[in-house]
Amino acid sequence: MSDDFSGLDRVVSTLFPSSQHQLCITHMVRNLMRVLPDKEELMIRVRDLKSSRNVEEGRKAILSLSQLVQPFSPARAKRLLDAADKYCAFLNFPREVRHYLYTNNTSESFNSTLARFEEELGGYFPSLRSLEVYLYVSIHGSNSRWKFRPMWVIRHYSYHLKQLHASRFQVSLDEDF
Repeated sequence: MSDDFSGLDRVVSTLFPSSQHQLCITHMVRNLMRVLPDKEELMIRVRDLKSSRNVEEGRKAILSLSQLVQPFSPARAKRLLDAADKYCAFLNFPREVRHYLYTNNTSESFNSTLARFEEELGGYFPSLRSLEVYLYVSIHGSNSRWKFRPMWVIRHYSYHLKQLHASRFQVSLDEDF
């Protein structure tokens, strides 16, 4: 899951060759709102994408979005089509967990918390050590919340997700990931 930064796709495919790279739909919508006069039509088509039953339906929704964008920004319309599989990767997972996969707002929330802490310190971290301590405490707190109180949907589908993981990365279900 990421924003659509130049070169990031190459890095992801190099470091994680068997993974699926999901581009953030929330950021796609924000970017498209800047160029489209009809926000309501944009949201209808995005809902179609999010509610697609499978990747093929998702690609059709991306095509529809691209056609909406074409008159206002041909380059963005082409980019949507070129990245259709990356906007539809979440559709390869159980419907119940997809909502957690098509946006990277969770990581952005963490980053904004880090930015607020930096601002409270006067715009910078006084030392590398203070940054390390803050990151450790924040990550440890997040991990503890997820480990001891995971989202019920993720917990409910954990076996299915582990099977998908084992199949894609050709590992046994016994291996911890």
